[in-house]
Amino acid sequence: MRIIFEVEVPGLGQALRKARESARLSVAAAGERAGMSGANFSRIENEEPKGVPIETLMKAAKAVGLDLSFYIGEWVKSVPGITLKSGS
Repeated sequence: MRIIFEVEVPGLGQALRKARESARLSVAAAGERAGMSGANFSRIENEEPKGVPIETLMKAAKAVGLDLSFYIGEWVKSVPGITLKSGS
C-alpha cells in the first residue's frame, strides 16, 4: 500500500545547501552520497521539483548530515525502511 500526502517545507532546500557547504561537499559529491545525480541534488536544494518522495529527501539529508526531523517533525523517524543520520 502506498500512502501519499503533501507537506510544504519552506527553506528546506536552503538548509540542505548550508549543510552540504558546511560538510565541504560539492553538489556532485553530495548527490553521489545520496545515490542521485548532482543535478538532482541541486534541484532539491533550489526547491525546483514538486512532489519529492520522502525517501529521496531522507537520502539527501543523510548525505550532508542534516537532521530532517527538525524540519518536518519527529514522525519521520518512524518511516519504515528509512534511517536518519547516526545518533538520531
